Amino acid sequence: MTERQLLMCDDEPEIGAFVRRIAEDLGYRMHFTSRADDFGALYREIRPDVVILDLVMPGIDGIELLHFLAAEQCRARILLMSGFNPKMLEAAQLLGEAHALEMVGVVSKPVRVSELRALLQDIRSS
Repeated sequence: MTERQLLMCDDEPEIGAFVRRIAEDLGYRMHFTSRADDFGALYREIRPDVVILDLVMPGIDGIELLHFLAAEQCRARILLMSGFNPKMLEAAQLLGEAHALEMVGVVSKPVRVSELRALLQDIRSS
């Protein structure tokens, strides 16, 4: 199986390290940035298969990154992650779908290992 590229943007590096352990165990090559300002350049360099976005970050937030991905005609599968209101996650997912992005799931924080592993495994298998 070919290695899938995963790009994650979250302002909490500990969450990134947690996701990295799960993703790399499933065969993903994980790229991480805690700075939303760096996301665009990293995205263009990597052209990932999967993107995981935290919705609430200082400065540029996940919603703005969804707009960026839409403008880039992103074909990656996108997972949203947040510790805030689940309704906000649902609204962001609908926004991504309205922009023709391939929204494949939402993960509430605190993240459960089994939930994230199952989502990433499903994405890898399809």
